[in-house]
Amino acid sequence: MIAPIGPPLFETEPFFTERDGLLVPGPLTGGPWDSSVQHGGTVSGVLAHLAESVPTAEPMRTCRHTVDLMRGVPLNPIRPEVEVIRAGRRIQVVRASLYADEVEVARSTTLRMRVGDTRNPVDPVRTAHAEDDPHPMPDEPVELSMVGVGVPGFLRAVELRQEGAYRSGAPGLLWLRLHNEMVEGHPTSPFVRLAAIADMASMAAQYLKPDAWTTINADLTVSAFRDPVGDWVGLRGLHKNNGDGIGLSDAVLYDLGGRLGRATASILIEPR
Repeated sequence: MIAPIGPPLFETEPFFTERDGLLVPGPLTGGPWDSSVQHGGTVSGVLAHLAESVPTAEPMRTCRHTVDLMRGVPLNPIRPEVEVIRAGRRIQVVRASLYADEVEVARSTTLRMRVGDTRNPVDPVRTAHAEDDPHPMPDEPVELSMVGVGVPGFLRAVELRQEGAYRSGAPGLLWLRLHNEMVEGHPTSPFVRLAAIADMASMAAQYLKPDAWTTINADLTVSAFRDPVGDWVGLRGLHKNNGDGIGLSDAVLYDLGGRLGRATASILIEPR
């Protein structure tokens, strides 16, 4: 359920700390479906952080980040592994993985592209789309709690604002703002924040009752033609399914200035 929470009181500790080559998840990495498993947002965010830790030959920006959530990522120390698949002056592709007890539990493939020295033409009229402008942000923060879990750890770290009634169907709009470092002692880039928040695409327009159904995303793809400006990220999403337990969440991503990309997630739908 979602309820108003009054003056926001957000926990601001980092999601992860580093120890002996491992990433140690804190309590704010907790997810909505199982109290022993991390939220997909922190998994996506830390994988983006790992990818962006790789040096580039030229100035580059992350423009696509695809995550496969192959197993629940436990709330235990996890081992990161990073491999450069393609190293070039125009394109870099990085694979990052997370291991728990030598089992690969999550993997990402991240595309970074060179930032051009010469500005290309931009025609806002010819590229305009009805979804380019975000809806106004609601004034009051709300709190989301889940059956059997309460308020997930990840959502204790974000300010959440919801347009319309929760689980009322599509299109739905969520605005979120992170208040935490992804990894203690390391700057959290705009794209890392985006990669973490975009995992909420599956919640933006969901309508299935959480006390009767679980709707877990098995992957996430975030594509952006620019980085978000400022702390707020908006997701205006659709949820589709065909009745056979497989769904798709599809969300346009915004900052307060307008559209910046899109997120999609494949949804596994199961009765509780």
